[in-house]
Amino acid sequence: MSALARLLVPVLAVALSLGCDSAAAPPADGTAFGTRLSVWLPDSRSQIAHEYYSGLADSAHLVIADARSWAVTWAKLYARLRPQPALPAVDFRTERVVLVALGERNSGGYDIRIDSVVRFQRGRVTYVTATAPGHRCFTTQALTQPVDLIRLARDVGPMAFQQRAVVRDCS
Repeated sequence: MSALARLLVPVLAVALSLGCDSAAAPPADGTAFGTRLSVWLPDSRSQIAHEYYSGLADSAHLVIADARSWAVTWAKLYARLRPQPALPAVDFRTERVVLVALGERNSGGYDIRIDSVVRFQRGRVTYVTATAPGHRCFTTQALTQPVDLIRLARDVGPMAFQQRAVVRDCS
């Protein structure tokens, strides 16, 4: 690893942690958040990016709350791609970015998706599905780093994540 990379890794980690709301929250089933008020399902207007070959080698559940953290996260997400796509505009006065990353996998066939966000009286739960290929699936043998990013209204409040694992059968 180059000297520059050794310096940038801790700097990026600190920057991401400072600008992102904590994913540490009460139980993800929503019981600590009170009564369910609404369910939100992602649509094409809320989708920011969905990638299989990202620069995010570690798993993550993040709520990005400011422009600086957003720029750092986007740069890391597309660090391996030249030229990098332009940074999507996000108005952090009215929006937040929710990111889920599966982490690096040794082949293709893996995926991660935000299924829904449920609003409760005292917070939200983001429900996520992580998919793995079954034993009969033919996949690329390339390293993959699946990631999904959406935008939500700013009033996110406390956020918990509940991730379920699914194996896709390719019979």
